[in-house]
Amino acid sequence: MTKREVRILTISLLGIQEKDVVVDIGAGTGGLTMEAAYAANEGRVYAVEAKDAALELEKQNIEKFGAGNVTIIPGKAPAVLDEIKEKVDKVIIGGTGGQLEAVFIWCKEHLNPGGRLAANFVTMENASLATTLMRKYFTDVDMIQVGVSRGEFIGGLTMLKASNPIFIITGSVE
Repeated sequence: MTKREVRILTISLLGIQEKDVVVDIGAGTGGLTMEAAYAANEGRVYAVEAKDAALELEKQNIEKFGAGNVTIIPGKAPAVLDEIKEKVDKVIIGGTGGQLEAVFIWCKEHLNPGGRLAANFVTMENASLATTLMRKYFTDVDMIQVGVSRGEFIGGLTMLKASNPIFIITGSVE
C-alpha cells in the first residue's frame, strides 16, 4: 500500500475537488482510491486493478470506509478503460503493467480540459520514461521525489528509518 504521506501529497498535487471524476489505474489495495473517494465525496472514483488479491482488499476497504462513490473495474489498463463512459477530471497512476504510453494516450483523450494526472514510481527508469512520455502528451509536467522517514524507538533512543523514495510525476491537459 502507498504510504500515507505519499497518498496525501499525491491527492494534494492533483487538487481533487468534491465533484471530480477520478480514475485510479493500478489501484492495488485501494489506499489512494480511498483518499480520492474522500476528496471527491460528491463525485465518482473508478479503481482499475488486475490482481485478484488486491481487488479483494480494495472491496474490503470500500466497505470499511463507506466509499460508495467507488466503482471497481477489474482487469488491465488500458484494455478495460473503455468501461468508463465519461470524461474524467483526475487520473492517478500506480501501475500500468508495461503499458505506460498507451495509458497516457487514454488519459490525454479522456481528461477534461484542465484535468490533471499523477503517476507514482519507485524506480528511476520508470520515472524517467514517464517524464519523457508526460512531456510528449501533457503540459505543466513536474517531478518530485519523496523520501519519508519514521521514528523507530530503540533502547530509549529514536532512530529514523527511511522508506523507499517515491517519484511523483504530474501533468495537465489544456
